[in-house]
Amino acid sequence: MKHLILMASLLWAGTALAQGSSLQVTVERTAFKPGDTLRFTAKHAEWKAMKKSGTMNVYMEDVDHQTYWRLRYPVLEGEALGDLILPASMPANHYALHFSLQDDFFAVSGRVTSDYKDKAIKVTVMLADKQLLSENISLDQNKAFAMKKMLFADQAKFFFAPARANRTNDLLVELQVSLDSSFQPIADTMTMVTIGTPTVATPPAGYRFNPLLFGDNEEGTLKSVEVIARRKTPAEKFEEERVTGMFRSPDAVSFDGTESNQFIGWSNILDWLKGRVAGLNVQPAGDMINYNLIWQGGQTILFLNEMQVDAQTLTMVPMADIAYVKVMRPPFYGAYLGGAGGAVCVYTKDGSNGIFNGPRHSFVVNGYTPETFKLPIKGR
Repeated sequence: MKHLILMASLLWAGTALAQGSSLQVTVERTAFKPGDTLRFTAKHAEWKAMKKSGTMNVYMEDVDHQTYWRLRYPVLEGEALGDLILPASMPANHYALHFSLQDDFFAVSGRVTSDYKDKAIKVTVMLADKQLLSENISLDQNKAFAMKKMLFADQAKFFFAPARANRTNDLLVELQVSLDSSFQPIADTMTMVTIGTPTVATPPAGYRFNPLLFGDNEEGTLKSVEVIARRKTPAEKFEEERVTGMFRSPDAVSFDGTESNQFIGWSNILDWLKGRVAGLNVQPAGDMINYNLIWQGGQTILFLNEMQVDAQTLTMVPMADIAYVKVMRPPFYGAYLGGAGGAVCVYTKDGSNGIFNGPRHSFVVNGYTPETFKLPIKGR
């Protein structure tokens, strides 16, 4: 059962199960070494018989409450599984894995709060593999909407825009994601494993799982490590962390929005680019939404987060969400069937933790944990 980045409509059976329903979790063994892969399988007999889907929340922590992770997996027809790759630097200790079944699957709903008259809006979803999915969704009489239930791993970015494109996107949206709110588990269980050689042979008898200790920090409470060195600029850090492959070309002009608001106030990034790079000709094409970009007689190829897109897609990206723009001089060999006129790559800002405060029209949303996932340990 592979859950890696995909999106699909799911059949949903709405019958909730009673508290205390059986949940069977199997971990292949109880002792691991750092660097091993910890595989678990979870089954819910009633859901399997009903071919019902939901969500498995997995809380993992050491018995000293110093290192912890929050993960969630899709339960499809009563079954879930995951492979956790344990980092080589993982501290030796006894660890608890608490499995909590949620009678809900990933879904997005919301409401348009701005003055908007149409009966539909356009939503574009950018998945973690940079695949773009787009469709129009209907609004009810209260300008509310509900999207189909979706299955994707890692994070996705949701862009909302008027169904009929215009030069500016002043749409304001309030968004809700059911999995990010509190829930009452319908079944839960806990198992203990040992990683490495702990100083204490057995878990402490007084250990108790306390979900309140997890708070909003999904990456644990490891002590920070102080490093003395020249501090990199935000632009240097962005290049190092987000720019890959042929997009790292030094033969380029870069514009940083991580530290300044230089993109704010413009209708779109292509309008902003006019006249800023010698030789690059940016011209609107008729409807003032599409643009032609020509450089040294060749067509300039456009990218959003290193995925090739058209000009209209770039014009719909909110200016406040743009972190970095890199313009590669011609020829750019990273373009598919093109590149004679160079390339423009727009990078969007990293998102929040999936909890949304206030109206806007673009959101980063946490999906499910990838089926194979390397546990992060920061500061080591």
